[in-house]
Amino acid sequence: MKWMLIFLATICVAGCITPSRIDPIIKQYKLSAEKVELGDSKEKVLSILQPTQVGLPESASKSPDKYIKDGVKVEIYYMRSSRQPDGLTTDDEFMPYVFNNEKLVGIGWQVLGGPKTQGQATSDTYINNTSINKTNINGHIIH
Repeated sequence: MKWMLIFLATICVAGCITPSRIDPIIKQYKLSAEKVELGDSKEKVLSILQPTQVGLPESASKSPDKYIKDGVKVEIYYMRSSRQPDGLTTDDEFMPYVFNNEKLVGIGWQVLGGPKTQGQATSDTYINNTSINKTNINGHIIH
């Protein structure tokens, strides 16, 4: 039983997305985003921004959207640009980059009508970015 608890605790810790993994990615993104201009090619924009997202866990990222509208190829890439300490990955934590036929035509949620999901951080759920309401199988609080 003891080994099972250690195993479960290890999985929990390994699976947690810590601020220390996301915050440096956000910082690097913010420094690089200044180099991007409307009208830039998709190739140029992604060569600047995608390296800033390296190391971002899949569960903390957002896949691109792609479609054709009125004969125009539309692609939307999302870069992790912020973090809410609520344990959720929501749209408002990303900056969308909209490309029409391989050219950057929009940056930000205002182009898309706003984010669909938003974080809901509450002070009673988090203290110092550590969840206080997780419990193990015996009902004990784990940090």
